[in-house]
Amino acid sequence: MSYRIKRVAHLTGINPATLRAWERRYGLVAPDRTGSGYRLYTDEDVAMLSRIKVLVDEGLTIGEAISRVRRGTEPLPADAGGPSVRDVRFRMLEALLAFDRRGALEAYQEVLRLPPDRRVEEVLLPVLRHVGDLWEANECGISEEHFATAFVREKLAGIIEDLDTGAARGPEAVCAGIPGDMHECGLMAATIHLATRGWRVVFLGANVPVEDLRRILQQRRPALFCTSVVNTMGVADFRMLARALREAAPPETEVVIGGPGVPPPFASADGVRLTDDLSELVKAAAA
Repeated sequence: MSYRIKRVAHLTGINPATLRAWERRYGLVAPDRTGSGYRLYTDEDVAMLSRIKVLVDEGLTIGEAISRVRRGTEPLPADAGGPSVRDVRFRMLEALLAFDRRGALEAYQEVLRLPPDRRVEEVLLPVLRHVGDLWEANECGISEEHFATAFVREKLAGIIEDLDTGAARGPEAVCAGIPGDMHECGLMAATIHLATRGWRVVFLGANVPVEDLRRILQQRRPALFCTSVVNTMGVADFRMLARALREAAPPETEVVIGGPGVPPPFASADGVRLTDDLSELVKAAAA
């Protein structure tokens, strides 16, 4: 059966402008056209779009949701006899918004059986993004956002410590934040993804001056340099930053820049790989 875009919007809950943007930006679907140029979507298109909408509503970024659906993997499986990850996320979020550290810890304990990268991608980062969305919508205060961020950062730091990221025998990566950007949870997640894939990782934290990055990168000459841009940047400023980072790194070092502050379009530019979904790009680079 075929559907026009208004019908698809009604069935999936995704407005037509968003559907068209996803098609342009991600090549998500390629609907046929009528003789008059109207889009025609298939049942398979509608099913895929509906699944992506569910994942986005559950806390994943659009990039993560698309990647999960294309791989045919479920982001929220429950182990046999265990609680659903979605339920754990909900209880952790509610506890953090109520400044209930014990409740958040009890929720987190229930997913410790999951591999580290799944705990990061399916629990910690979605909770952090949800709190950030609530703060941007004025539905919670900066104190709640800071409390939740501190909790998530603590858990990410614990995973990094348990992994002993500098002890692996694989290639080396340097993860560091750009000047003026104090967010580091995305970088910590990238560190975990690399370490679980056998990489040695030097994690430098947030807000590192470019000249100091140049010194470290030239000294260590890693296979990969990874950084995150969370604060929104203009295209001209971002291009200047990307060029400076590429010049700071040795020619053999791959430079990856990701995060919600990276302005589209996402593509390789001046020897730099770009994305709004840092975790997915880091996992691809690690492979």
